[in-house]
Amino acid sequence: MRKNILTVFSALLVSLFHAQEFEKNQLVIKIKKESFSKQKFDVVRNITGIQSLDRLNDHYVIRKMVPVGKIEDTTSLVLEFNSDMDVTSVQKIYSENPAIEFAEPNYIAHGAGVKGADAFSTFPNDSYFLSRQWGLYNNGTFSASGMTTTTDADVDMELAWDIETGNPNLIVAVSDSGLNMSHEDIAARVWSKPAEIIDGIDNDGNGLIDDYRGWDWVNNDNNPTDDHGHGTNCSGIIGSIASNGKGYAGVNWNSRIMPLKVLNSSNSGSYAAMASSLYYAVDNGAKVVSMSIGGSSSSSLLADAINYMKTNNVLLVACMMNNNNEVPYYPAAYSTAYDNVIAVGSTDANDKRTQPFFWSATSGSSYGNHINVVAPGNYIYGLGIDSNISYNSYWGGTSQATPLVAGVASLILSKKPTLTPAQVRNILQLTAEDMKGLPAEDTAGFDKYHGWGRINAYAALNSVVLKTSDAEKEGELKVINPVTNGYIEIHNGRKFRGNTEIMISAFDGKTIDHQNIDLREGKNLIPINGMITGSYVLTVENKAFKKIFKILVKY
Repeated sequence: MRKNILTVFSALLVSLFHAQEFEKNQLVIKIKKESFSKQKFDVVRNITGIQSLDRLNDHYVIRKMVPVGKIEDTTSLVLEFNSDMDVTSVQKIYSENPAIEFAEPNYIAHGAGVKGADAFSTFPNDSYFLSRQWGLYNNGTFSASGMTTTTDADVDMELAWDIETGNPNLIVAVSDSGLNMSHEDIAARVWSKPAEIIDGIDNDGNGLIDDYRGWDWVNNDNNPTDDHGHGTNCSGIIGSIASNGKGYAGVNWNSRIMPLKVLNSSNSGSYAAMASSLYYAVDNGAKVVSMSIGGSSSSSLLADAINYMKTNNVLLVACMMNNNNEVPYYPAAYSTAYDNVIAVGSTDANDKRTQPFFWSATSGSSYGNHINVVAPGNYIYGLGIDSNISYNSYWGGTSQATPLVAGVASLILSKKPTLTPAQVRNILQLTAEDMKGLPAEDTAGFDKYHGWGRINAYAALNSVVLKTSDAEKEGELKVINPVTNGYIEIHNGRKFRGNTEIMISAFDGKTIDHQNIDLREGKNLIPINGMITGSYVLTVENKAFKKIFKILVKY
């Protein structure tokens, strides 16, 4: 018993240590809206315009104040002290000031991907899509130490591209360690800001000088170049130039990639930098943000930024982390509070939850009740930072699964820009392939290891291709899942009657069953014969409407 108590106590100490990981000379504060005055605020002179707060800043010797987002909107800033402080004690003192809404440490988060060695020698240097990008197209030939491969354990990307390859006017932001912006396989895809030119002047008045290609919050400059590699790999998963005879194919072939550097050369960064990047992405037109970063501390600052994204209809795709447990990491853990957040776990080339990743025997895709979906994330090849023609690095982590999901989400929005982040998340969940992992983990419907299942890009895009009619409204038709009695039960909530085509297909597009029925208002029972347990796509269509569902057949 004593040994067990010591073990639990040691684990608790480790947990507390991680929870206290923050910058030692910084404090994040948010000033109450009614106390803040833009006219009195002077960031150059470290003056907030609130006497009691300015006296505190003088007492603790503030070196500088750094706004998070636009100060007039967020009223949040990072106070940087002249020397390391007992931050938790200072936090308490600042929290008691009546002008302060909250004060918290500037927590530190880490990227959730680890780089492996150079490419395996058994792989050819040509046809990288077929030989290395198993997560997009898995023909069963991919080989990696410690990981088996199952044909079609992928997201059916080649089928999805028949439907959508990306809108060139849509922007996907990648908040990470930056990007190798001159790499030949992505350089032409890098976003630039029309309102900003390189002239040493803040042309658009956002407080950032010459931020024409994103921003670097680590070094506080306009050059978000990657000095670690994590961000370049993640960005390439989304936006590597396709069909150019070089390297890899990104999930999205046309949309712009906005590089936002918040992680340093050691792959760690502060919550303040993360939050600032989210505000920046929203304010500069991004519709999807991929953030393969996680920290163990909840944060009001980060939650405020995510709420700002939600208010402005911007989707955040975040990683579950790689600790093979259900300890929540942020921002992914905010998926239960904000429906514009998608928390992503990782799978292997055999469709099982990644456990372990190639780089550590104790690693594994983290899990928990906040997970939404999973996607391929181990042995993921991509672009490197060693040169502008670097192709031979591979990574593993929920970091790599996250941009894949973000890329598919961007294709959904390219196809139907009017969708809300919550609707995009719902589409990815409803069309995910269920019960592909270990039976003990991947149970029917939602489970804490895989969420709603491994995403399927084709099924997701196919579900978006709907005819415009009143029948698209939520609640028109309801399908009861799982299907357990040999009948599909459809509830028709509106008066769309008459001859209706029912088609059941596998996720690879193969037709399993095809019927014509007389659809009635209310309850309809559709018999199915000879179908094995598994997930399928159900299409219900007549002259008035078309609607697509995911169904789970279970015996």
